[in-house]
Amino acid sequence: MKFHYGQDYYNVDGIDVSPFGLEKGDTKYLKSANKEVFDFVGFVLDEGNLLSVFPKHFYSDLELKDLNRDKKTNLEDIKLLFDVFVKYTKEVSTTAKATKYIGAKPEFVSDYPFASFFEVYKYFRQYGIYRENNIEVKPNANGSVAWKKTIQKAQVIVSNGNLIFSPLYRKKKRQQNVFLSECMVFVIDHTINSFPYFIHLPKTGYKISSFDFIKHREYTLQQLRQINSKTFKDTQKKLIAHLINFFEQYKKSPKGGNIHIKINYFDKIWEQMVSKYLNKYFKCVDEVSDSITFDKSLVASPLRFEAKEFSIDDSPHRFKIRLDHYAKQDDSIYIFDSKYYYNVSDLNYKQFSYNEILRGGISKSTKIYSALILPNNSICSNLHFSLSPAYLGGRKIGTKIIEQYLNVKEVMQTYISN
Repeated sequence: MKFHYGQDYYNVDGIDVSPFGLEKGDTKYLKSANKEVFDFVGFVLDEGNLLSVFPKHFYSDLELKDLNRDKKTNLEDIKLLFDVFVKYTKEVSTTAKATKYIGAKPEFVSDYPFASFFEVYKYFRQYGIYRENNIEVKPNANGSVAWKKTIQKAQVIVSNGNLIFSPLYRKKKRQQNVFLSECMVFVIDHTINSFPYFIHLPKTGYKISSFDFIKHREYTLQQLRQINSKTFKDTQKKLIAHLINFFEQYKKSPKGGNIHIKINYFDKIWEQMVSKYLNKYFKCVDEVSDSITFDKSLVASPLRFEAKEFSIDDSPHRFKIRLDHYAKQDDSIYIFDSKYYYNVSDLNYKQFSYNEILRGGISKSTKIYSALILPNNSICSNLHFSLSPAYLGGRKIGTKIIEQYLNVKEVMQTYISN
């Protein structure tokens, strides 16, 4: 396997993308910089080649060049990105609902039904491979006596006024593999075998059936639907539904051709990850250094950040504003906005307006702490905006906005941690 590395918004030149069938929208041309850049986060696989495109600022330029020059196998980072995808898709939806999606949202694109696989694996982890119990009744066997069968078939002997049945028929539960079991084994082991760089989970330990479930996909689906019509237990019906989803969505063999696993709007994941990071490590805002202080020893932040909407408009439009991360404590409110930007060069008018709007509805003694939370490969901060004294009017304190940069890799690791 040859490994190729890219980065969202990073120059495509110098990276060999010829083995991969990049689709329209996977790259875009920046006229201002006169270069073609990646415009997605995720993976493209072709037989013998894997292109991994990481979020903005995951690597430094030098690190990325070294990885592509040496074709290093950076499995830890590859799995980290895949695990973030899995965690987010489980949060927004537990099942895949359309052929094209890894989850329920159209920003996810996957040529492989990972969501269904993980649901099947969840059943396997909890209950094991599905087995069907058959009751076997035999004479002179081990097990409890099957009296009905014994009375019907055994010879009756009278001894000392007692009735003796000979032989005694006994019943025993015998578990056997069925079509459903073989489907489970195939879905689990085939997926783990096909994507060893993404999925580090134990296989079932069973031999994969010689029956080609993919080649005979229509027959497989027909059998699963028939089994489903005769099944009444909820856990089993859910298992069958996930198996049906898997085979319905399976497009092609991962052993050949291009497989795309990607998201075109990583800002949605960035917002979710920042929320967890703030609620775990946020300590305070340092007004001297104009930065946010995080404490890694915390189990949970003393503040609770959440998305919050404010209805601010009495016109027929009824306009609202939505804050990504809002918290209130005593005489302080915190309004932080996740920004999945490559760099910041212009005033963020939206964040400035949020400050000004909310200031009108609070007491003069209440402080507003405002920040843009951005990705980087290190933790640092800048002052984004500070209202000039000439424009304060009757106020003593003007709007101030911090640019707080977080290490994107660290934020991702925090996000997937329990």
